[in-house]
Amino acid sequence: MPKEERILVTAALPYANGPLHIGHAIGAYIPADVYTRYNRLVGNDVIYICGTDEHGTPITVTAEQEGVTEKEIIDKYHKIQEDAFNNLGIDFDNFSGTAREIHYKISQDFFTKIYNKGLIETKTVERPYCPNCKRFLPDRYVKGTCPNCKSTDQRGDQCEKCGKQLEPHELLDPYCAICHGKPEQRKTKHWFFKLSEFSNDLEKWVERNKHWPANARNFALGWIKEGLEDRSITRDLKWGIPVPLKEAKDKVLYVWFDAPIGYISSTKEKYPDTWEDWWRNDETKLVHFIGKDNIPFHAVIWPAVLMAYNKSLSNKEKKYILPWQIASNEFLNLEGQKMSTSRRWVIWLHDVLKEFDADVLRYYLLSISPESSDSDFSLEEFKDKVNNELIGTLGNFINRTLTFIENKKEGMIPQPSSERDQDDDNIENDIKGFPKDIGLEISGFRLKAALGALLHYAQRGNQYFQKKEPWKNNPDTTLYLCANLCRSLAIVMSPFLPFSAEKIWNMLNLEGSAHEQDWSSALELKIKPGHRIGKVKALYKKIENEDIQNFKEKYLKIKKEEVNIMNVDFSEFNKLDLRIGIIKEIRDHPNADKLYLLKIDIGNRIIQSVAGLKANYNQNELIGRKVAVVTNLKPVKIRGYDSEGMLLAAVDESGGPILLIPEKDVKVGSKIK
Repeated sequence: MPKEERILVTAALPYANGPLHIGHAIGAYIPADVYTRYNRLVGNDVIYICGTDEHGTPITVTAEQEGVTEKEIIDKYHKIQEDAFNNLGIDFDNFSGTAREIHYKISQDFFTKIYNKGLIETKTVERPYCPNCKRFLPDRYVKGTCPNCKSTDQRGDQCEKCGKQLEPHELLDPYCAICHGKPEQRKTKHWFFKLSEFSNDLEKWVERNKHWPANARNFALGWIKEGLEDRSITRDLKWGIPVPLKEAKDKVLYVWFDAPIGYISSTKEKYPDTWEDWWRNDETKLVHFIGKDNIPFHAVIWPAVLMAYNKSLSNKEKKYILPWQIASNEFLNLEGQKMSTSRRWVIWLHDVLKEFDADVLRYYLLSISPESSDSDFSLEEFKDKVNNELIGTLGNFINRTLTFIENKKEGMIPQPSSERDQDDDNIENDIKGFPKDIGLEISGFRLKAALGALLHYAQRGNQYFQKKEPWKNNPDTTLYLCANLCRSLAIVMSPFLPFSAEKIWNMLNLEGSAHEQDWSSALELKIKPGHRIGKVKALYKKIENEDIQNFKEKYLKIKKEEVNIMNVDFSEFNKLDLRIGIIKEIRDHPNADKLYLLKIDIGNRIIQSVAGLKANYNQNELIGRKVAVVTNLKPVKIRGYDSEGMLLAAVDESGGPILLIPEKDVKVGSKIK
């Protein structure tokens, strides 16, 4: 069978600076997986490419916070993310990383070609410099007020509130994200990509892509019409891809210049001999699955970079293709609130997959997919949808059909009767028609509607089974048709629920795998009379109220060892080693909005304490202050950082802490009795 279409699917490269959460999963990776699996089944030539984004300030900041090298960070989180994807059933053709030699070479080639074409120029500009940290502050090293919407505490690369692309020097009231000091503007030399020169070409190109989602198309056109400005593509960082120019020895490529090139390097890594057949072939459809925060880069900056590279090529050389589709989703909230890793208001993939099967998570996330607007993950709704829809409808039809055949027909598919009625004809027509309906929805990137249609036809099977009452009447035709509907459902559900599809395939005792079938064969009655099915097992386990409550207690509530007030038995107060300490260093806790990390000299050593003082004290008030410290408590981790001592404090009328400080000038290390 000839291949009908050639499709290159990518999903946004996740930063290798932390684990993945459920918002990441439904924002790009599950939708891309469904789309890819479907296209494999229909016979299209398709590959699914991804990898971790291993450069930029997120990696450097995390490495500094954890006290390790950038390489250690990316190795750690690449493995964590890859394991989570595997457990979720995400079937990449390659999952690479941007800190590999092949990626360095391709990225530097892009820079060199575009630079030699005159589309990159140097400028001496003023950028934030922290005199305390003694370095320039790129991107996430600077925080401040967005100049566009005036939202506070925004990063220097993009405002999370209004989505505006920013440069660190544009922030109002900026401060260093590390020491919270006020940066000063100093001159530095950078290389700028002439993005403005591509305004007309980009506008015409986006206008033609009327099949794009509205959020991607409207944002891209709006930004272009505002007036594109040339964009710095170098940074003052040590970690990154070196700029391939002698005069730029201390510069690296800006992560959003090199990150999308990771799609190319990942493809070439997997297919070293044929990668150009994908990237330099006009017959290829390039599909990017992303969250809406990545729209500016994939819909404007990245296409402009590809256009610039193509301009550097001769007429005889094959050009890079531009994206055909920007499949951009909105955001997923959690229990009515925006997810926040710093507040730990988030469900990590590796946590939820410890407690629930991958397919039940895939089902629920796809059923609430934020395709056109933000959606909300509710654990109660998760339970109800899984129990009532996935188990009550789909699982129920599969189980009742195969269990009946196992128990009443000794596991043998019966010979259908020659006498048929309208209900029999209707269910056979459903089998011959519903895969087409679902295929059209997937092809149109309407995965939520496709999943709804799948459930609808499972319910049609339930209604047919119930109406025919095979426990009363001659069941042979009913069981024959229902068994074939089970087979068709297994094929059609395999992009959505890959593990469940394979379980059904095995219960039906069919050859090969559900994932190896032709989509068109789902329209046929392939299971013949006399075929013996395998052992029947329940597809899913019902989710109980207790399961949800346990999950909330375990993963969504602050753990006892993470709160600042520890469980100390003050009836044994005399066992506590209380000493006078002096606060020597202080900084914001990187994983919590209300906590400080303190370095306290207690005379014989310096200890670290995690304290919830941020709402009541600024850093200047605390530096050099003498405090009373409990020094012999067992160290605990609070939001990922060791706390070796607890500061003594009273509580004011508002509930805020008031530190207990010595009235007289007491020697540091003095014991309190």
